Amino acid sequence: MKYRINAFLDYDATEGSLRLNDGGKSDTQLTITANALLFFIIQHPGVISRDDVMKRVWDDNGLVSSNSNLNQYLSMLRKAFRRYGIDNVIVTVSRGRLELNSELQIEVIDDAPLHPAVLASEPAPPAAEPASAPPVAASDHDHYWGYSGAVLVLLALALFGWSWSNGRSLTPLRLSPLAQTPVEVFSTDMMLDPRMRNNYLQNFNAVKKKKGIKYHNGEQFLFFYGDKLQSNGLGRTFLAHCVKHQDNSFSYCDNYFYYSWKPV
Repeated sequence: MKYRINAFLDYDATEGSLRLNDGGKSDTQLTITANALLFFIIQHPGVISRDDVMKRVWDDNGLVSSNSNLNQYLSMLRKAFRRYGIDNVIVTVSRGRLELNSELQIEVIDDAPLHPAVLASEPAPPAAEPASAPPVAASDHDHYWGYSGAVLVLLALALFGWSWSNGRSLTPLRLSPLAQTPVEVFSTDMMLDPRMRNNYLQNFNAVKKKKGIKYHNGEQFLFFYGDKLQSNGLGRTFLAHCVKHQDNSFSYCDNYFYYSWKPV
């Protein structure tokens, strides 16, 4: 489904994108959750409670909701629309409730079916049940999931017991800045071999370019790759693109992973 906002900005809910008619120069790609949040609010004009939004966008999709998460995604959407000269696309009204800005002009320009990730934010219509439908027995798949969960719990307990019996304590990773401008790049202390610093940044830029990641000044990245890359071989590579936030810089991140990345 596509919308035209204020007669110049196209919002494609299927792709989660914002576009001007400028050949893609100013396109914005929303994350899945940000897209689901925007689509839900557009589909429900008027005042909406924060609890309803969190339930429909997060809880109903198996995600963990919180006011902090909601605030971060609202901030992301407002920031995205400010790029196009639209302020306060979603406004906060009395008692912290939310509402789509009533001054926006929104026109439906394509009502094609939505991507399942967006449709998940909308409840499916109840299906008619037969008058005397027999109770549905648990399928083999249900039993398999139950067994799998039990095995995972036992494995976690075994690992904890092994760690405790060996007198090992869990220590958090320490993150150190590797670059400051135009974005902050962090890594673990294990990666800060001075001889590998330039190679490290080259691989970071190569992964960022490969994924076509767009960013704004002040955003943060966490980058890590396996030891094999230091010997010029294939290795696992992890990149997190994070929105900077005053409480927890890494509370919201888009994550990218390569099982076998060839160094540059």
